Amino acid sequence: MQTHAHNDETTAAQTPEETPEATEAGRQTDSELGRHLLTARGFHWIYGTSGDPYALTLRAESDDPALLTRRIRDEAGPLWQSAAGAWVTGRHAVAAQALADPRLSLRHADLPGPQRHVFSDAWSNPQLCHIVPLDRAFLHASGADHARWERSAAPVLGAAAAEGHRKSAELVHQETADGLGESFDLMADYSRPTAVAAAAALLGVPAAQRDRFAEACLALGVALDAALCPQPLAVTRRLEEAVEDVRALVGDLVAARRGEPGDDLLSVVLRAEDSAVFAQDALAVGVLTAVVGVEFAAGLVNNTLEALLAHPLQWAMLGESPDLAAGAVEEALRYAPPVRLESRIAAEELELGGQVVPAGAQVVVHVGAANRDPEAFLAPDHYDLTRPAGQGRLSLAGPHTGLFGAFARLQAETAVRTLRERHPELTPAGGVLRRMRSPVLGGVLRFPLATSATTFVTVSATTSV
Repeated sequence: MQTHAHNDETTAAQTPEETPEATEAGRQTDSELGRHLLTARGFHWIYGTSGDPYALTLRAESDDPALLTRRIRDEAGPLWQSAAGAWVTGRHAVAAQALADPRLSLRHADLPGPQRHVFSDAWSNPQLCHIVPLDRAFLHASGADHARWERSAAPVLGAAAAEGHRKSAELVHQETADGLGESFDLMADYSRPTAVAAAAALLGVPAAQRDRFAEACLALGVALDAALCPQPLAVTRRLEEAVEDVRALVGDLVAARRGEPGDDLLSVVLRAEDSAVFAQDALAVGVLTAVVGVEFAAGLVNNTLEALLAHPLQWAMLGESPDLAAGAVEEALRYAPPVRLESRIAAEELELGGQVVPAGAQVVVHVGAANRDPEAFLAPDHYDLTRPAGQGRLSLAGPHTGLFGAFARLQAETAVRTLRERHPELTPAGGVLRRMRSPVLGGVLRFPLATSATTFVTVSATTSV
């Protein structure tokens, strides 16, 4: 059973004003940013009162996400316009077409600067497609940039390179699994630490900087959600600070690799023959590894384990045939994708799903809904680790998820194989607690597990007292 945790709202009135120089330098004061976040949040609530399923999804409160997913796919047609302004689809065929259309990009073509929409005319023209500017995290880069980064990083991040990282991944996962106690939290004690360790190894983060890198990754975990769903002011400020910190950390690593290259991800991008701006590309790939790669990998581990443990026969099958770990992860990518929503901006007027989408409009693909479309998948609500691969799941069709797909797959496959081998009686010790305001990731706060059924009885009894 899923439960949710509330984030405490920090209003502008509770925080001292910043100096005028901060505004002049381009950084919003706490009052300005707080008003912006609260205004966007208010519109989500207003639109949600009409029952609009996409607005309710963005509101990300206590509403049943599974019910909203079905409504987005089944109620309003192949492509429909939400009261929140976006054109939304949860149908597989339309979703696949949208994600493959180069005219739909991550940014406004006519807005070359930061993708920041200050609600200067909020009531007549509220824009909810970019809640906070995340250009410094490279999340709103052009399609051409993302394609170049994927090509230059392929020798390390591509599917063909994954096998070369398997042995080192196994060592990290085995050591982490062997250090778990009778009860532990999957996210805090396993999924995030292994993902952070793997990302740090890819980037060549020195041991003295590993804690700093881990702290930045923790704060960066809300980035994809923050782009569409306003976070509390304090959380947003921590996100901004973490972006700058990881940029500084990766920037130092890039500078070092330019003088003394190695075989790490940054060195490989710096050597890419088809990259015209080597250092900036290396910085972008390094920052995205922290912003997207870690959370994507950890989320895929969590979602795969949750699905397996909710289906004991599937967990038993994995024990009998460890090679099914790859199938378990592929099915989790379809059944419970770590990135549920993909947002795009139309660079020009186009036709999609029988509708004319105007230039500059937002198009949102609900990947979770499309991945359970009964027109594309047999028994779509059933988790089956033996489901044939290549049936069209869309979880890796975005530029961010595509870049880190092989990395996340490897971490999740290694995790489920290792945990099944080391802890075959793994048992949920409570419900999965997910972050509020996490419509994109469904981010896990806590996922308590016990290494045996006996431990679970003991934990439950102790908790009840």
